[in-house]
Amino acid sequence: MAGTAGTPGTPRVLRAMNDRAALDLLLEHGQLSRTRIGKLTGLSKPTASQLLARLEAAGLVLATGTTEGRPGPNAQLYEVNPAAGYAAGLDVTPERILAAVADITGRTVGR
Repeated sequence: MAGTAGTPGTPRVLRAMNDRAALDLLLEHGQLSRTRIGKLTGLSKPTASQLLARLEAAGLVLATGTTEGRPGPNAQLYEVNPAAGYAAGLDVTPERILAAVADITGRTVGR
C-alpha cells in the first residue's frame, strides 16, 4: 500500500531512522553537538538541527551546555534525557526475588 505510514523511504520513516541514529550516537558517545551528530550520521546541519528539535520537543534529549575553548562560537551540546524512559527487570527464583530499575541510558536507578 503506497503512501501509508511505515512504507520504506517515506519522509516519516526516514525521519524516524535519523532520529534513532542520533539517539544511538548520544547513548554511545554521551554529549554531542549538532555539528558532530551531523558528521557522524552524514546528515546536513539543517537536518541535524531539525531532528534535535524533534527529540528535544519529545523530551528524549536535553540541551546540557556548550563547548568551550575552541575558535568560533560555542556549540550547544545535547545528551539523552535519562528520565525519558525506564526499564524494570526481575529475577525470580524459589529462594529470592531481585528487582532493578534502569533509566533509558542503562544506569541503574533502583534495586
